[in-house]
Amino acid sequence: MTSQYGPMATAYFAFKSMIFFPSQAEALNGLIAYLESSNPQSPLLTEAKLFVEDPSELEFDFNRMCIGPYKLLVAPYEGIYRSGTHVINTDETVEVADFYQQIGLVIDDKFNEPADFIGNELEFLYCVHALASEQRQANNLEAANELDAMADEFVNKHLGVWINPFCEGIKLHAKQAFWREFANELQLFITKQLHE
Repeated sequence: MTSQYGPMATAYFAFKSMIFFPSQAEALNGLIAYLESSNPQSPLLTEAKLFVEDPSELEFDFNRMCIGPYKLLVAPYEGIYRSGTHVINTDETVEVADFYQQIGLVIDDKFNEPADFIGNELEFLYCVHALASEQRQANNLEAANELDAMADEFVNKHLGVWINPFCEGIKLHAKQAFWREFANELQLFITKQLHE
């Protein structure tokens, strides 16, 4: 697990893993472990445990809402919310990719999702917090503080700007209570970090 990088990185890892791999037991077990340590009273924890034997229904529901093949019920892209259009790969997508490049991350061309896909934004924040943790452990406090500031700036300028409509869309369209509770938990986690 990623707990060696601290609670922030662990949280981001748990959330992004469920976005990227909603039917994988490893992702679900990571989310359960995170919730057991950080929020054992969470309704999401109760829902997550219902799918330990077979999480495939979680992927079906997520894909139905956020991937397709039909009309997207809940767009998982920042640019759609910020530009007010139904176009992906917007100026906002470029801004997000520029953030990633500050720590040397680039989106693999084989990966079908643009930089501003929800999973990519969560992955970036996981990476930044993991790097900050490594810098703190190496006693490079100035570098750690710079990475923390980068994460704060990214949440305030990007993910925090569109997390509410994204999560509200999930709550509205999810068939599985798991995804409604996931949206509640993610929304609360991100909004707590705004302007901190």
